[in-house]
Order: sequence, then structure tokens, then C-alpha cells
Amino acid sequence: MQTQEIAIKSNVRVLLKADSEMLDEVIVVAYGTAKKSSFTGSVSNVSGDKIAKMQTSNVSKSLEGAMAGVQISQSSGQPGSSADIYVRGIGSISANRKALIVVDGVPYEGNLNQIAPGDIESMTVLKDAAANSLYGARGANGVVLITTKRGKNGKVKVTFENRTGVNMRGVPSYDVLTNEGEYYELYWEAMRNNAYASGQSYLAAGQYASADLVSTLGGYNSYNVADAELIDPITGRLNANAKLKYHDNWLDEAFRPAMRQENAISLSGGTDKTSYYASIGYLYDNAYTVNSNMDRINARVKVDQEVNDWFKAGFNLAYSNVKTNSPNVGSSSYSSIFFFGQQVAPIYPVYMYDKDGNKVYDASGNVRYDYGTEMGKRPIGANVHPIDQQLNNIYKGTVDVINAKAYADFTFLTDFKLTINASIDNFNTRTVSFQTPIGGDALNVNGRGTTEMERYYVLNANQLLNWAHTYKGVHNVEVLLGHETKQDRVENVWARKENFLVPSNPELDNAAKLSDASSSAAEYALEGFFGQVKYNYDEKYYFSASYRRDASSRFHPDNRWGDFWSVGASWRVNKEDFMAAATWIEDLKLKASFGTQGNDNIVNNQPYKDQYKVVSNDGAIGIQYTFRGNKDITWEKSNNFNAGVEFNLWGKLSGNIEYFRKTTWDLLYSKPLPPSQGMPANIYENSMRMRNQGVEIELNYDIFRRNNFKWNVALNATYYKNELLELPSDRPQEGWATGKYYRKVGKPLFNYYDYKFAGVDPDNGDALYWADEKDEAGNVIGRKTVNKTSLATRYELDKSPIPDLYGGFSTYLEFIGFDLSANFAYQIGGWVYDSLYSGFMGAGSAGTNWHKDILNRWTPENRYTDIPRLQENSLDQGVSGDRSLTKASYLSLRSMTFGYSLPKRWISKAKIEKLRFYVVGDNLFLLSARKGFDPRQSITGDTDYNYSAMRTVSFGINLEF
Repeated sequence: MQTQEIAIKSNVRVLLKADSEMLDEVIVVAYGTAKKSSFTGSVSNVSGDKIAKMQTSNVSKSLEGAMAGVQISQSSGQPGSSADIYVRGIGSISANRKALIVVDGVPYEGNLNQIAPGDIESMTVLKDAAANSLYGARGANGVVLITTKRGKNGKVKVTFENRTGVNMRGVPSYDVLTNEGEYYELYWEAMRNNAYASGQSYLAAGQYASADLVSTLGGYNSYNVADAELIDPITGRLNANAKLKYHDNWLDEAFRPAMRQENAISLSGGTDKTSYYASIGYLYDNAYTVNSNMDRINARVKVDQEVNDWFKAGFNLAYSNVKTNSPNVGSSSYSSIFFFGQQVAPIYPVYMYDKDGNKVYDASGNVRYDYGTEMGKRPIGANVHPIDQQLNNIYKGTVDVINAKAYADFTFLTDFKLTINASIDNFNTRTVSFQTPIGGDALNVNGRGTTEMERYYVLNANQLLNWAHTYKGVHNVEVLLGHETKQDRVENVWARKENFLVPSNPELDNAAKLSDASSSAAEYALEGFFGQVKYNYDEKYYFSASYRRDASSRFHPDNRWGDFWSVGASWRVNKEDFMAAATWIEDLKLKASFGTQGNDNIVNNQPYKDQYKVVSNDGAIGIQYTFRGNKDITWEKSNNFNAGVEFNLWGKLSGNIEYFRKTTWDLLYSKPLPPSQGMPANIYENSMRMRNQGVEIELNYDIFRRNNFKWNVALNATYYKNELLELPSDRPQEGWATGKYYRKVGKPLFNYYDYKFAGVDPDNGDALYWADEKDEAGNVIGRKTVNKTSLATRYELDKSPIPDLYGGFSTYLEFIGFDLSANFAYQIGGWVYDSLYSGFMGAGSAGTNWHKDILNRWTPENRYTDIPRLQENSLDQGVSGDRSLTKASYLSLRSMTFGYSLPKRWISKAKIEKLRFYVVGDNLFLLSARKGFDPRQSITGDTDYNYSAMRTVSFGINLEF
């Protein structure tokens, strides 16, 4: 309990307060809780208080940089979009690689945007076999345990929180050209160089480029001079008399600050017999791009009741309604503003202009948008206008989620407890998409609309028998026996129609032509039996062992069952008599574990069966063979060794250092088949072996810890190595190329394989690449440079997306009512294909913009550079091979909060327990290799024209009474 000073009076009322720093921390683990000091596995956690100080519509993002061994990738900034969570590296090739999510003891299949961050008590990540092998078939990629709040013994507490803020783009655009004159000059040069390379004289090539420049660019002339006079054919410079008639910036028009509003209220409390927690919340998260937002209503009720000395029961009921507007942001779609807005050259306007540069309006007085056909013929994205389409297209989703859980505890025979848990999760989703007939893909069909309805039903039930006993005060034994079942069913119906009567009504009854429709249903079931034994001697020596046997409906009955187990041990060295003099060591624990895990989340629900699709053959029934089944397909399996040390020194410095080695075998592999076997051209089988091994460090230091002044800093870091140990038998054992990767024993799974850039020829500006020189027998005898990728050799680049180090650091400062917290995430090393930059550094394609780095290209006056000359439509002069690889290092300020809590003496008369005002920022900055480059999009080395991450700054108030 906390030490308190009390004035001497005739009557003294003492209220005992728990001191969390004196208690042995209790952590959430598989199917229960455990004292951290006694746990033999690997676990990290984030408290609900820390999550509450962040600001996100999806709690998965709060794990970025928060703990060792956990990587977060986020490919979309759409409000409510999920981040992918990876634990200790890449766990599979073709199957699911993401961590299992468990909410209040039950695996959760929904989107985490359906859970309000304010309802969360803690998030715990289980990383090794001793921690998660009890999850058997689903634990191979790590487990994230989310525990929601419950009531505590004491008076009723009411909490209200409001946040009002602004959303804006969190990652800036690439530094592309925005000056029309620069673009015209550069494209003239690309045309001139191409004509010269085709045999024209330099003078004739310049004259040709000046004469045809505007027509090649679709007839768009932003200046007030004649087309042929825009660029001087001798100097290649913009006509000095040219004056700009109009100037639009697509991204400035599409992006703007937007409002975010969040409110939540909760009520909690309890007695010796009953505890309760209830909450309701509302979030409106409006994105920085037009017609993109999320609207969430959530409610939760959680009650625990001790009926008598031997029976306790409770329920946890949650509901959420999530509505999203999610615009089309397909990576290569011109109707996506993130693609088109950066690709399009600055000479193409957002709006229509007349010949004098005045905006054109329709009969209703609305400004008209230029679809690339009215003022000319835009070479890219003709009949497309991503802003107007985004305003008029509809991409709406509505998800209603009900999570109902109930449990009953029966205590009997002193040391036994039987717990029965049951839960039902019901997800009902309606998605409506509508493509306007104004322009774009649905222009020629007078509008296209799709409606999809999906019902996803999940039933979980488990029965747990616990026995705990202490012999002679020093022998502590705990035994767990359990049984679990899981049943899923998903039902889907989908239809698409065309030719809409009213352009603003997306309902299918508003359309005349049915173009497609389908429905489907799928089921999945899992059953498991498991047990665990834990023993400790005098809270000094600890041992644990677990075993689980699972059956999954995804496999043939002959391969349906899998066995998974673990053993672990730890030694609290500080409890030994010989450590008595080392009073500065408050805790020192050595631990090790080993065990197996499985992964049944592969391909589809019945990969052991041949699968077919019914198709129309001129109205008659036709059958299409869509998937080759393999009855021998089975679990991906892994074993996991973990060893580490936990410590607490001087009561200030605590930490954890661990070594891990995880080997996965029977990896799912798509085996190509001979053409003679027809389609499908591949079959999945279990093959290959892979290993991840590395070191994790977590440190926490209390610089000051006094009543009115607290200052804490924390750091975590992870290093790991990924390598293939075994290749499929049908592949060359020296390795083989698959796309941009080379699979080889001893190399990472994502080992890059591509052309090697050899520089720029200073004499003519050619891009040069390395190629092998071979003798008549085909033996490599040397290397040479070539100026065509078709002649170049692809090499192993000995580079991969795996960083040398990743992690995060944070600080928390509290002083006389003020508090400040900041959370950073970082990555050092690794390589990513920056496909956006590659696209911006091409040799010249009509209508496509350039990065400003192109200004340092090769010219006769700038011969020594690493950027080749411009040459229209030349693939060899563009960015190819390892020129696209970019260092993936980054530093981000994930979140920052500054607050002030009013002194209790100011608010106590109003019966207010706490009143805090604060400012919170999320995703405040990102430092990376170049402006606009975000390596957090993927852990496999890809970037694309995705929905850029969002930055949010809000003012908040927190009230408790």
C-alpha cells in the first residue's frame, strides 16, 4: 500500500491505496493472468493509460514503436484503416503472416477500428512458444491480447472525454515539378533527344520538338503564345514573352484540413460482490481528402457478479456501428487522386479554362472540371477527373458488430476452479459503390453500381479447469486443462448493375441493366484440447509446460490434427542468499523456453479439395476449374527457442534482453505445373524451411520519481536475421528467381534480384548497366557495361527489406499538474523499392510529371551525373534495377501529448475528481530518405501510390467525478 501522511486528530479515517510500484505486476497471458515475475515466456505490453494518450481511430497503430519485436506496416491513411501487426519477423511465404488478435480471451476476426481505444485496459503481445503455444494452430505469428476495462471496488466513477481536432496529410507529396515552363522545357528536351537519336540533326530535332511539343502533350498550352513559339528550337528555353494563363495544383485542390470530433463517457464501480463498467462513445473522423471519413458509435457493458463463495458469473456485451466513406485509391488507377495527382504534369488544369485563361462555368453557375477531353486530349487519364469523381462517386461501407461474451466460474474442493466461457461475434456489413456516369470507367455505361451484403458469424466456447495448490509453503503448483471450439460462417451476396436513371442514387433499383451477381457461403471450424502445468519452488525457480492438440477443418481428415507444445523455465537470481548483499539489484531473472506452434490460416477454407466455378456458356451451364486441391496439405509448423534476462536495478532501471530463434517448416508453396496439365497452372504444397533469429532489448529508466515530479524514458530495439534453410525439391537447389526476388538457401526470403546500375556514360548520357561476359562454353569470365536492360544481367543484390535495427523510444514528464509525453518509432537500414520515385524519374512519357531531381540530368553541360539524359519513351533511360532501391531508415514522432490537470483543491467543492486539459498530436513528423517517401507501407519492400498517412492535432478535456 502507499505510504501516507495523516494529521493527528481525535478520529482518523484511513483509506488504503494500492501502490502499483510495490505490487508484483500482473500480466494477461493465454487463458488467464500471471505474475510477471513468475512468467517463463516472452511478453510485452502497453497500458491503457498510454493508449489513451495517443490519438487514433484504430488501436493497432498504437503499437508502432511501442515494444521490441513488433513491426507495424500501414498501407492506407483512410480513417479507421488497420495496420498490419508482425511479431518477430516474417513468418510465412504464402500463408497469413499477421499476429492473432484476441479480445478478452476470444480470438477476434473483426477490424480493430470497431473497438474504442478508451475501453482498453491493456494490450499484450505474446512472442514465444511458452507464451502462445496454448493457441496451437493460430499462434505461430504471435498473439496480441486486448483486455477491456472492468469496474473496480469503490464508489461510482463517471468519466467524460472530448477531443476536437484537425486532420491533415501526415506525409508530404514527393518534390515533383509544379512549374509549367520547366515541364515544357524538359519535355521538349526529351523529344529533341529522341529525334536526334533517330538520325535527325541536332537543329532539325530541335525544330521538330518545338513544332510538335504542344500537340504531343495533347494540345494543352498554358501560355499566351502560339504552340510552335512556346519553346525556342535553338536554346530549348521558354519564350520570354510567354505569360501564364492559368495555374492549378491537383493536390492542393484535393487535400484540405478536416475536422475530427470524439466524445466518450463511461461509468464504473463495484462492491465486494459486484463490479460493472459501461461506456458509450462517438467518433467522427473526417479525412484530409474529399469524401473520405469514418463515423463510429460504440457501446459496451461489462458486469461481474460473485453470487456466492463458489459461483461467479459475468457478461461483456459490446456494440459498434462503423460507417466509412472510402474513395477509390487503387495504386494504378487514374481515378485515384493519390496516383493521378502526383503523376499528372503541371500543365494540365483541374478546371476548364477558355482561350483567355478564364474559368468556364455551366448553366447553373458551377465551375466545370476538365476531364482531359474538353481543352485538348490529355495523354494520361483522358475522361478521368479524380477530384470530381471522388466527389460524385460513392464508396460507402456500414458495419454493425455485436460481441457478446459470458462466463461462469465454479470453485470447488478448495483448490479447483472450473470456468466456462462462450462468445458470439456477429458482423453485418453492407458496402455500396457507385461510379458516376459523368466520367471515368463508367462513362460509357451511364453509371455503374455495386451492392454487397455480408454476414459473418463466429462462435467460440471453451471450458477451463484450474487447480492450484501450495505444499509446505514453498512448492507452488498450477494445472490447467482446457477444451475449445470455434465455428465461423460467412455469407455473402453481391450484385452489379449499369445504366442508372438518377446519377446521385446508387441503389440498384435505379439501374436498368444487371451486369453481374453472385452469392456464396463458407464455413470453418477448429477444435482443441490443451493443458498446462506450472511449478515454482519458493518463488525462486519456475517451470512450465504446455500441450495442445488441434483439429482444423481446413485440412483433409487424414491431416486434420496437429500437436503443439512448449516448455519453459526461469530463475530469480536475486532471491538467492548469495545476492543478499547486492541490495541495488531488486530483481534479476534468467529465463528460457522452447516449443512448437502452428499456422492453419492458408489459402482458403478447403485447400485440400478441387474447386470449381459455375459460368455461363451462351446461357448454358459451364464449369471452370479454379483451384487444384491437395489432400496432403497440412499445417505450417514452427519451433521457437527463447532465452533472456529481466532485471530491475536501483529501483530505477528495468529492462529485458532476449535472444530468439524461430524455425518454420512445411511452408506453403505454390508449385508451378507443366502446361500440359492445363489450368490452374499451380498447386499448393508444404515445402521449404525458414528461420528468423535475433535479439530484443527493452529498457525503462525513472530519472525522477517524486510526488510532484516524475520523469521516465524508455527505449526498445530489435535486430533479427531472416534466412531460407531449404528450397522446394522441384526448384534448382542453387536458387531461383521469382519476380524481383531470388530464393536461395542462406539468404533472406525477400532477397532482391535485379539489374545493377553502372552509372551514366559522360559522353552521351546513356544509362549503363552491368552484364556478365561469357566464353563460348557459357562460363562467366568478367563483366562489362551495356546501355540496354535487355542486354544486362540480373544479379542477387544482397539487399532485403529487413532493417538492421528497429524499435522506438519515449519519454514521460509530470510536474506540478503538467504532463508531457512523446513516443517515437524508428528503423535503421533495410531497402525498399521506391516505385513512386522510379516513376517520377523516367526518360519522358507524355503527360507524366518528373521529380525535381531530374533537373540534375545529363546534358552536354552537365556530363558527370548519375541521372541519364532525357529521351522520350525510352525504357532504358528510365529508372530500372537497383536504382529504384532506397534506404528504408526512418524516424517518426508517433504521438505527443501536453496536458494540465487542475489541482484537486480547486475542483473538489464541485465534486470533481479530475479535470485535465490537453493537446495531443498523432503522426507529427516523418524523416526518411526523401520527401514523400514512407517506408512504413510494407515490410516486404514495396511502396505504391497509397492513401498517405494522416496527421491529427486535437484539443481535449478529461473530466472525472
